Amino acid sequence: MGTLPSIDDHLTRVLAMARPRIQRDVPLSDCADQVLAADVVARFPVPPFSNSAVDGFVAHEEDLSSEGPWVLPVAGEIPAGHEAINCPPGHAVRIMTGAPVPPQEGLHIVPVEQTNIPRGPHPLPDEVQIHTADLGRSHIRHAGENVGIGDVVARKGTRIDAGTLAALVATGVRTVDVFERPTVAVVSTGDELVAWPGDIHGAQIPDSNLPMVATLLRESGYANVITMHADDDTDSTEALLQRAAEQADIVVTTGGVSAGAYDVVRAITESDPDMWFGHVAQRPGSPQGVGRWSGAAFICLPGNPVAAFVSCALYAIPLLRASAGDNTRCTVDERATVMADVDTHFPAPRAERYVFVPVRLRAERGAVRAEAFAGGHGGSGFVASLPAVDGIAVLAPETDAPARVPVMLF
Repeated sequence: MGTLPSIDDHLTRVLAMARPRIQRDVPLSDCADQVLAADVVARFPVPPFSNSAVDGFVAHEEDLSSEGPWVLPVAGEIPAGHEAINCPPGHAVRIMTGAPVPPQEGLHIVPVEQTNIPRGPHPLPDEVQIHTADLGRSHIRHAGENVGIGDVVARKGTRIDAGTLAALVATGVRTVDVFERPTVAVVSTGDELVAWPGDIHGAQIPDSNLPMVATLLRESGYANVITMHADDDTDSTEALLQRAAEQADIVVTTGGVSAGAYDVVRAITESDPDMWFGHVAQRPGSPQGVGRWSGAAFICLPGNPVAAFVSCALYAIPLLRASAGDNTRCTVDERATVMADVDTHFPAPRAERYVFVPVRLRAERGAVRAEAFAGGHGGSGFVASLPAVDGIAVLAPETDAPARVPVMLF
């Protein structure tokens, strides 16, 4: 990789900026998508009581041990949400899915499909004819079969998604300790950029970087995002960056990180010994910056839109994950990937640096094909070719163009 830092080297610098903070005893209703800061144990068992796995009839196994079919009088019913009633010997009791099973030994539940009673709403019959009964399968879900009281329901570092939330609710958990979501200020820079739909004059262009990066970070679900724009004046930009550092835990800038006369982000912050600026062995997005300035973590992305898009996925989102307590899937090797076929026009690897190509994925006859944005001929400024991108193809340094590539998914 020559003398340039590798993407892993730079990501190590980036992740070192993470400062997770813990919130204690947060109600479940307020912590969706946050990351658990401690293991959570069950207060209730699952199931909380032995219940029926099917709609059907409870009967004693001994009443079903002879050769069938069997006709049994019906002694009552147990709807879901109601207390159980005992099943007298020689009788059956109608029971619904999820309803409590009577606390008696030797019971068996016969699915309604194995009786003469129609499925669905039907008056309680006086008797039921049972056609068959598989006594090796009771259709009873026993109390605590899934989780017992005191069992760990979810480990520290687990993100509270829909399934985790359901498990916590079902096991009686009311509050949890979670890592706080960091606040991120996204700052685009440059006199040429105009907030859309503002009026464009002369050589100005719409500011696509600001909504693009802010949306990528919001979609990650790990941060609260605010947006700002800085011009190319050193004094006003320094004041804006100072304000951003006061309001946010992390500041993500786009542009102003290279060697140009108007690259003010670098000019303002690089004198701080905690800041680093340089080139990384990647394309697009070689110019990068990272460090701490005025108390906040700074991650400085290139200004070219495609380079900013790729760099945001490679570095900014992992920093958000780590700052929110989730250290999984941060490196390129750890990220979820899919192998995809490519055609001969796909961009070629470079000898001394990684190449990252935004792609759209297509399913073709059981295979997955990756189509490069802008047909593979676009530069880092071809932002209009980014719609419907599904992931980023990762081309490691090698000599031969591959027929298949790993695609890092969002």
